[in-house]
Amino acid sequence: MKYVDSGHGKFPLISLIAILSVSLCVNLPGLAISPLMAELDKVFPHASHMEIQMLSILPNLIIIPFILLSGKLSVSKSKMGLLTFGLAVFVICAIVYLFAKNMFTLIWVSCLLGIGCGFIVPIAAGLIADNFTGKARMKQLGIKSALANFTLIFATIIVGWLGNKGWHLPFIVYLVPVIPLVLAVFMSRKFIQKNSKSDLNEAGQTGNAMPPQEFHFSGKQSLGLLWGLMALYFFATAGNLVITYYVPFRMQSEQFNSSDIGYITSLFFLGVTISGFIIPWIIRGLKHWSIFIALCVFAGGLYISSIFDSMTTYVVASLLIGLGYGVIQPVVYNKATYIAPDAKKATQYLSFVLTCNYIAEAATPFVITGCEKLFNIKSEVFPFWFSAIMVSLLALASLIFFKSYVFHIDMKNYEKNKELVRDTVSGITEDIN
Repeated sequence: MKYVDSGHGKFPLISLIAILSVSLCVNLPGLAISPLMAELDKVFPHASHMEIQMLSILPNLIIIPFILLSGKLSVSKSKMGLLTFGLAVFVICAIVYLFAKNMFTLIWVSCLLGIGCGFIVPIAAGLIADNFTGKARMKQLGIKSALANFTLIFATIIVGWLGNKGWHLPFIVYLVPVIPLVLAVFMSRKFIQKNSKSDLNEAGQTGNAMPPQEFHFSGKQSLGLLWGLMALYFFATAGNLVITYYVPFRMQSEQFNSSDIGYITSLFFLGVTISGFIIPWIIRGLKHWSIFIALCVFAGGLYISSIFDSMTTYVVASLLIGLGYGVIQPVVYNKATYIAPDAKKATQYLSFVLTCNYIAEAATPFVITGCEKLFNIKSEVFPFWFSAIMVSLLALASLIFFKSYVFHIDMKNYEKNKELVRDTVSGITEDIN
């Protein structure tokens, strides 16, 4: 059997593949079918833009309480049980989508899809936090982020292509959860415990090492940092939504077809994917400036998309936005696991942070629409300027509060130090459900 480094021993490669396969599903609800929005506008001519956007908004709204529920249950219940339930609901919804005939059916199935995905999202990152630590954890969270967005590259291209052949066909991308369902046996507690090789076995214990104690916080300090990470992730997510929510309608008004829209959308996810795969090298090179520079690149892409509207500038802007956001996402995930008061609550803390992604996706269209009405602005460009200014303010905040744990990169967090782990571990997580 082949193994990979877990930061405190050897971990079965097949189990890692199985765990990472869950990440193929987490970004699909709503976002995967964004290139189809313009086509649905024609299929359902009496539906408003907001009603069509509900197919993206609703899963990301319904998903929020169920992410929190899954995170809460993960402390005492089987993670594999929660994961299997979520994947099964996801697949059932995918099948129903393929036979839906009206907007009402699409909307209520989108709600069920949000429930299923809600159980999956925190477990996808939580299983990595349970089984990896230090540099290995950062690497795998980067790969997780990359794979989640890499899936969307193909999904959006396929949706854009299939959208020209029939509006039902694009929903086939929602059958991706079949993959982790088939691989679920390799994620089980029994399989992992039997096949893992921990450096701590000499202590007569099995399981996973907790992260070094210096990266843990407690009480008000822990909660304060959690709120800071949640705010960072919320505004960063809100900033990138112009690509999935507003580019399709803007490009449609400029006579681009759904294939072009799918191509531009996929480039954003390509940027996120590239950053995720090379996140250790990015941090090694940029060090403490990683988040600030990522936000500057992010904002630069938004300003380009605000000023120009050619195919070339859409390409450049989408890549820059993706590259910037792709650094922030895994760094926030990793920081969240280290502010948890103990290893068992890592998944729960991740669930709090992850909800911000979906709150942003659900709330941003309403906020932008409200601002347009408030200032009496009717422009396809307004959402782009709004997002550009917001991310610029976020970059400024990262510069002002440079030494805050929320924005600062502690390089020790990304170094493998087995002796430190061995000496500071006060307990071993035995429940890796």
